[in-house]
Amino acid sequence: MALVLACLAGTTGCGGAEDGTEEPRSFVSVWTTSPSPSPLASSQAPAADDPDGPAAAYRAWLGALAARDAARACALQAPELTIELRQRAILEDRAEQGDPCVGFEALLWEDPVRETDPRGVEVTQETAEDAVLAVDLAGVDLTVRMVVADAAWHVLDESPRAAAGSAADTGRWVRAWCSLEVGSGLDEVVQAMGGPSGVYTVSDGGEPQLWWAAGQYDFRAYLDGDGADARVLDLVGDYDALGAADRARLDCPELR
Repeated sequence: MALVLACLAGTTGCGGAEDGTEEPRSFVSVWTTSPSPSPLASSQAPAADDPDGPAAAYRAWLGALAARDAARACALQAPELTIELRQRAILEDRAEQGDPCVGFEALLWEDPVRETDPRGVEVTQETAEDAVLAVDLAGVDLTVRMVVADAAWHVLDESPRAAAGSAADTGRWVRAWCSLEVGSGLDEVVQAMGGPSGVYTVSDGGEPQLWWAAGQYDFRAYLDGDGADARVLDLVGDYDALGAADRARLDCPELR
């Protein structure tokens, strides 16, 4: 893949799932997230055992997966997650456009690395419209984003939490992000942001892109091709899960 080779030729190599970096968050989940609402007036995180809270809703969703209850699991997840799962099912010849969620929800519990018995679920951020959870599992720690729809909490997406020692990289991403410009070349972007967490190419089945992702941080540069001469078409940052200090430093729009 020309894009991968181009990244490897830079000063910093491209990471990926095999070396422990985060799998890419889908384009649809970044694109459809609501703007950041105002934080809770209280500085204390909401209790994780609130029976009507986001943590309880996430545990209920995992319970439905464990019980292979497709209808229940589908009802507890956001439409964006269902759309993503349907696209995966279509690629695997297990669904067609318009098929109901219950027909392909099994993809989640059939995943060999799927865990449904968390050791801990902590609400790290909550507003009236969305929430972020820190989930501890035996094999992986997750950041889970929840959204409110029809007056109830729903699972929007899951992503592996950043490994220890990544603070320097995330700080660099926040500092450099607003200096990037549409039309920039690959070398300029990597020089500013550092080696990406990973890449997508056309042959991977996605839009060509570089991404820098760890925990609540997710920044993406969409490209006009796979080659070393590719240039930036769009810059998309997901600001919703970031803390107030990081958001204050990002004076550019989430989408450019």
